[in-house]
Amino acid sequence: MTVAAEPIETAKALLRTTVRGRLAAMTGGVREAESRAICDRAMDWQPLAAAGCVLAYMPMASEVDIRPMIETLLGRGVRVCLPRVEWESRLIVPVPIGDLERDLGPSERGVRQPRADIAPADADSVQVVVVPGLAFDDGGGRLGRGGGFYDRWLGDRADGVLALGVAFACQVVERVPMERHDRRVDGVVTPTTLLAAGGPGQAGWTESTEG
Repeated sequence: MTVAAEPIETAKALLRTTVRGRLAAMTGGVREAESRAICDRAMDWQPLAAAGCVLAYMPMASEVDIRPMIETLLGRGVRVCLPRVEWESRLIVPVPIGDLERDLGPSERGVRQPRADIAPADADSVQVVVVPGLAFDDGGGRLGRGGGFYDRWLGDRADGVLALGVAFACQVVERVPMERHDRRVDGVVTPTTLLAAGGPGQAGWTESTEG
């Protein structure tokens, strides 16, 4: 099967099934080791290293655990926000946190969110968003879980924010089927590589394997 031979929604569904199978086969040890390598390598991405305000995420069980990255950013004095999800409207609201335990409430739909009493940040103050996903390719293509939360949020920001995708090795594919509304990320970090574009929506990707 090739992506071009299938309707795009069918191709996306098949790819989601394939990658979910790969993720289910990962052991806890591999997941932890790859997550730590990704967190270390991500800090080599200049826009993230220089950002004053970052929107991160709290990982679900199958996602890259970026909590070490969050702790590093907080330790550097970076303003770190986590998403508060408005499920019915399918919107993301960035909420600043200072502590991964003190400032989080109970899990909701499998993920912990910032406490309801913490005021949200101005969305336009976010400079970099660290984006989870099911699959990525080396041109910045990203396949999410189907809810469209990040595509919608990034679309509202136009080119005013840079997006960094984080991916286990098994989540990198030859090509992600993309639709017009799908937002490409500006960098993809894996346990062994850091792929970066020249700028939002630009071609000319470069790869770094150092570190």
